[in-house]
Amino acid sequence: MKKSFFLTTLYMISLIILFTTCKKKETQQVDNESQSVVDNAVADQEYMAVVPTTQQLAIKTKGTGAQGRELAACDTLTRISGDTLFGTTGHVDPTYTTNVGSSNCNLIMPDGKLRSGFLSIRFTNKLRIAGAKMIIKMNTYKASGIQYACDSMVVTTVTSTPLYTTFNVKLVNGICSTQAWAIKYSLDRTITNYFNGNPSGTEPYTSIFGTASGVNRSGRAFSVNIPSLNTLIKHRNCQYIDKGIMELTPDGFTTRTVDFGFGSCDDDATYSVNGNTVAFKLK
Repeated sequence: MKKSFFLTTLYMISLIILFTTCKKKETQQVDNESQSVVDNAVADQEYMAVVPTTQQLAIKTKGTGAQGRELAACDTLTRISGDTLFGTTGHVDPTYTTNVGSSNCNLIMPDGKLRSGFLSIRFTNKLRIAGAKMIIKMNTYKASGIQYACDSMVVTTVTSTPLYTTFNVKLVNGICSTQAWAIKYSLDRTITNYFNGNPSGTEPYTSIFGTASGVNRSGRAFSVNIPSLNTLIKHRNCQYIDKGIMELTPDGFTTRTVDFGFGSCDDDATYSVNGNTVAFKLK
């Protein structure tokens, strides 16, 4: 009798262990975390759009040493302190500002988004000089109802020609927020602005590669890698990144490959993980 009870108990324990193990494996196989993909797009696209626009405003502003083709349909930057006598004794780096909510600048970038607030930009040298930096800060900056802020965006000139410019961009402690949620974001990217397209005469666009990291609106950390051989592309007149591949890894999940398409301007994208492909919207 005792032996029978022992065997029955052992059998039940074995079933429980087997059920628990199967359940655990089943849980591990489910990977539907998509919030990190969406929130990365919300943060990345706006921060990256600020950089080429600021550079283009600098082109229209005397003394900044920028060169290229003007794309921004907005006024020049307004200098509020410092001077443009770079390299001279007693020189103080100039700081400029622009109101993206003014009548001329409300659509500061030709992508259809409504923006408001101010940008503050300090220049350490003329922009066409390799090593020159633009240090950008945001003040009450909003785009499509989302508040964007950061400690700073440091934009360092790598190459500057009449046809294109290449910059390294570091975003420090970015935060995108509404009353309902917040996204934390930082990045280290290389971007190239083709003022007249590539090849020349095609639609202007920006090419992006590098890394990023953040915390999504659900509190989950994630990291991002954009390979230099398959850069992201954002055309001038498109609100969204419309081409390229990105690798994104949410904490605790498998790396997913995000595909932004082949150049069609829409808010559609997909991500693939564990052999499955899921469609999502870039907003």
